[in-house]
Amino acid sequence: MGKKQHSKDRMFITKTEWATEWGGAKSKEQTRFKRLPFYCCALTFTPFEDPVCTADGSVFELINIVPYIRKYGKNPVTGGPLKQQDLIPLTFHKNSEGEFHCPVLNKVFTEFTHIVAVKTTGNVFCYEAIKELNLKTKNWKELLTDEPFTKEDLITIQNPNEVETKVLDDFDHMKKGLKVEDEELKKMKADPSYYINVKGDIKQMLDELGTEKGRQAALLGGGGSKAQQERAAALEAVLTARARIEEEKKSNGTVETKKAFGIVDAASASVHGRSAAAAKAASADKTAARVAMHMAGERAPVNAKMVRSRFTSGAASRSFTSTAYDPVTKNDFEYVKVEKNPKKKGYLQLHTTHGDLNIELHCDIAPRACENFITLCERGYYNGVAFHRNIRNFMIQGGDPTGTGRGGESIWGKPFKDEVNSKLLHSGRGVLSMANSGPHTNGSQFFILYKSANHLNYKHTVFGMVVGAFTTLAAMEKVPVDDDDRPLEEIKITSVDIFVNPYTEPDEEEEEKTKDEKSLEDEENEKVGSWYSNPGSGTAEAGGVGGGGVGKYLKARTVEAHTEVTDNTISNIVVAKKRKVGASSELNDFSSW
Repeated sequence: MGKKQHSKDRMFITKTEWATEWGGAKSKEQTRFKRLPFYCCALTFTPFEDPVCTADGSVFELINIVPYIRKYGKNPVTGGPLKQQDLIPLTFHKNSEGEFHCPVLNKVFTEFTHIVAVKTTGNVFCYEAIKELNLKTKNWKELLTDEPFTKEDLITIQNPNEVETKVLDDFDHMKKGLKVEDEELKKMKADPSYYINVKGDIKQMLDELGTEKGRQAALLGGGGSKAQQERAAALEAVLTARARIEEEKKSNGTVETKKAFGIVDAASASVHGRSAAAAKAASADKTAARVAMHMAGERAPVNAKMVRSRFTSGAASRSFTSTAYDPVTKNDFEYVKVEKNPKKKGYLQLHTTHGDLNIELHCDIAPRACENFITLCERGYYNGVAFHRNIRNFMIQGGDPTGTGRGGESIWGKPFKDEVNSKLLHSGRGVLSMANSGPHTNGSQFFILYKSANHLNYKHTVFGMVVGAFTTLAAMEKVPVDDDDRPLEEIKITSVDIFVNPYTEPDEEEEEKTKDEKSLEDEENEKVGSWYSNPGSGTAEAGGVGGGGVGKYLKARTVEAHTEVTDNTISNIVVAKKRKVGASSELNDFSSW
């Protein structure tokens, strides 16, 4: 209905209908425009890291363009001749967020930014900065380095107004399918300097890799020639000493057997706190027991003890809820192993070639360090070990059997943790402290201070103090040294005498404590037993001592009282028996039901 009801009923079709619906006209497909981003290499189409460019503004990755030039000798984009000398290194600047930007205007580069580079310096700017600060003012000095340049030195990296440039399909290597073979890339990557900008000493070091000189340097630990010579001399001395010892053994005809630390009972008694016959072992046996545990891999301290905790073992609840366990109606307390640090100081004496040093060990504050030091002394670890470092007005260091300052290990076979304490500081002459190469790297090396060194506080573990024979310390300090602070006159530990070792005494203390408690308990039991079994015995004997006086009447009264108590007891027993014979009113026996 209506006026325009048949307005579309025409006998022809329009041009649009012919092209899109009825006519079957083929649409002209436009090729997708592919343009190279400014931050990508024109050869591999990946983001660059070390960019270089050519005079026409094509940017490449250095490690990709070099083998291409070596193989083809032409520009991958234009196809013109190109040499390595024609490459211009570029310097792109980044902001705090890692985006490329102009170092003058701090304008972030995008695909719509006009970017140029100065050929003489390689710095990259936005064209706006160059236009306003150089071209208009005719200031032909680079904005960052003030180096002179000309207008011809400006290289356009990206121009948003010239979209026809940098089209990927127009690149010469894309048209001709030119690329560097993978074998050449693998060969270049096999070079150690492939990912490194080598120059100077680094280049020399990399060139020496794989050579005999490099192997020799690695064998001696690296470093300079002086350090290598010192380590080589030390290694030669150690090998010579070992060979001499072997020859002496062969000449004497004696074969030294390795000591077997098999005193398990003493170690078990000291660890578990049991008072056994093994706890009465000698000091040397207990030391051997501790060493045996250390060599067996026991990391727990030997001065640990089994103590009763405030928690139960849970046996009753476990047996109540599970039929797999035997019924238990009484809960026992759980025993746990805790470390019992010594409460006493340790004392020993170091015999050196320059005199004796009396040392006090803080076993109550630094138990691990003291246990390590005193156990090494008992084993004779420090016998014949020289002090390898001596600095006047600072300290003297030793404890390294190799004499290089890099050797030695603890009784646990690995470094142990620091034990820093505000009570133990590097203050005063004669402080004994552990030497380390960083946090928690303590081994066997130690040092003794000549004067206070507060900068070492809380970095090294103080565990002792020289308490006597400071003249020996003064004699050590006066020994001349070489350029590496090594004493020219040998300062060596000959032997160690241990006077007080708190780590072998906890068992004895426990035994004495248990014995005292047992004696007190026996005395109380004797008093209680004598009173209840014979209440008048104590008073009668006391009265008998007096002989005459008032005491002679006490015995008679005691005997009378005892007779009365006995009669009352017998009567009570008879009454109780009568009550048991009679019928009981309580329902206790149900056997007849």
